[in-house]
Amino acid sequence: MNLIYTPRHWLPRLIDIILTLIAWVVFVWLLYNGITDLIADQRQGPRIEMGTQLLSGLDSLLLYLVLSLLVACILSIWAAYRKKQAAGFERRKRVPIMSDETLSTSFGVDHRLLKLLQEQQVLTVHNDEHGQLLSVEMRDLNKHYAARKPLVKPELVGELS
Repeated sequence: MNLIYTPRHWLPRLIDIILTLIAWVVFVWLLYNGITDLIADQRQGPRIEMGTQLLSGLDSLLLYLVLSLLVACILSIWAAYRKKQAAGFERRKRVPIMSDETLSTSFGVDHRLLKLLQEQQVLTVHNDEHGQLLSVEMRDLNKHYAARKPLVKPELVGELS
């Protein structure tokens, strides 16, 4: 589960994959060499030094395990605290649902043209540098509406109904 997902370019992802594969290959190689060395030493007979080294190594491993469990508990408690703290807090306010009247006023178009635009699957909308509608091309109907105040020319309003 990703908490934060940021799309990345293919090159950094490829570098991460290659480095991860190299790390796994090195890990498997070291593991293989360690196991084969242990098997070779077992054939020569048991050694007392190996047992003492193993026990001293277990102390370190036990310390690492306890510390990692402690860190995991602290992070889990912190995450639960932050989740409870932010339970009633909404970062982004929801956008209210716009009625057709508000939408047509916002875009500066006639209600009939707005209905026609909502029914189309393919539209090309041209805007000026301030975001105002300049023209709309409807490929399904092979029509082109140029912008005026309002967007629809009075002679085209009859065609929309």
